Amino acid sequence: MTRAQRILFGLVVALAIGLRLWGIGSWALNNDEIAEVRWSSGTFTELVDLLRHDQVHPPLDYFVQHALGSFHAVEWARRLPAVIFGTFTVVFLTFLGRWWHSPAAGLAAGALLAVSPGHIRYSQEVRPYAMGLFFLAAALVALELYAITRRRGWAVWWFALVFLSGATLYLAGLVAALASIARVAVDRKTDLPGLWRRLPLIAIAWTLLYAPWLGVVVAAARARPPAPPEELSWWWWQHRLQAFGSGAEAFQPVTIGSWAFWLAVVIGAIASHRHPRLRTATVWLAGGFAATVVILQLRPHYANSPRYLLAAMLAAPLLAGAGIASLWKRLPGKVAAIALMLTIASFSAITLDGYFRGDRPDWRALAVYVHQRAKPGDTVILTNNWVVRNFGFYWQRLPQRTDVRVERFVLQAQSFGGPAWIVTGQCRPRPALEGIGVMSRHPVTELAEIRYVREGQSVPMSEELCPE
Repeated sequence: MTRAQRILFGLVVALAIGLRLWGIGSWALNNDEIAEVRWSSGTFTELVDLLRHDQVHPPLDYFVQHALGSFHAVEWARRLPAVIFGTFTVVFLTFLGRWWHSPAAGLAAGALLAVSPGHIRYSQEVRPYAMGLFFLAAALVALELYAITRRRGWAVWWFALVFLSGATLYLAGLVAALASIARVAVDRKTDLPGLWRRLPLIAIAWTLLYAPWLGVVVAAARARPPAPPEELSWWWWQHRLQAFGSGAEAFQPVTIGSWAFWLAVVIGAIASHRHPRLRTATVWLAGGFAATVVILQLRPHYANSPRYLLAAMLAAPLLAGAGIASLWKRLPGKVAAIALMLTIASFSAITLDGYFRGDRPDWRALAVYVHQRAKPGDTVILTNNWVVRNFGFYWQRLPQRTDVRVERFVLQAQSFGGPAWIVTGQCRPRPALEGIGVMSRHPVTELAEIRYVREGQSVPMSEELCPE
């Protein structure tokens, strides 16, 4: 790099670190984070059993959280691994853009990922996404270093990192293997003929290494899907175009900033015809997207969420960076490139402003509210498993109240009376709760509400108070 490029690279990395550290200790854990922390807080054997039963994610990120739990890490410290993994992913994408296209493409790709609202979010959560994307990008960096240096050590690292990506996120491992095969195919006659010939053996070795967890994958594939397949409507496409452009995971119409981002991606994909190694990014994006959608159509997951496409979409900033760099050759192109970058950055900044200032689920606030107001002899009724997990998590971290009984609501052919606190969430309360005074509403926290049953009042137990 030139001195100017090194300065710009340092600024991109500093921006990535700053945005991923911003506010990580300011808000409570959300539902998915609470689940991972709870599971990781037991014994190692209990954790593995839970993950085998859940079948949603491989175990590696949970092992990291288990290790942090042994040191009694506070909430913000549990988020630090995601911050580190997310920042290094920005660095790796910068290297790949430089090697596959040009230094300008690498810097543009790194800058676009640095300010990506979606990537920042998952670089701040106690979830496996940032780690999975880190291993995916790192595997391709190691493969590129092997192509450049021909040192076998880098080939070993590449093999290990592809495996680790699959040990963290199923789809990240799939996309890492797919993108790696595409990259080896590009130089199969020049720099990587040995790997090209050995790919079948390498695939067998990955499978054997994954054997201890392969039974979980097979069981998950055979299990009944928890949801119907997603309808690939225009709404579905808009959601993803915006989420992976300059938007957030919550649905929004596609903004000018996101259209600018995808225009840069298309220009980068066209440029890959003149830059053979950049074709890897095109296969990574298109092939990874297609493979993920097919899998989710055959085996749908719980929610209609863009995050399942994170591994495939990591190639989009890479192509967008190449598109920006391709425009930088002549004066009109320079103006267009600057306009695209400023438009994408501006709309990303608007999304990030809302993300950092926005309301978030906060079960800690509900637990503190009841803890401070409950009187000796009161009962706290948690109406479903969602409330038990999230409210109970923070209740257990408050000073112990032996004078207050906390219990899970159990459907019975009778009624119960006050004084009692009823905590609902993730539902619309049933008619049985009509007439019970609402003490506090928390619509952002999964529609949570706190009600108080006065002494002498009764609540029928003939129906679920808060079905999930």
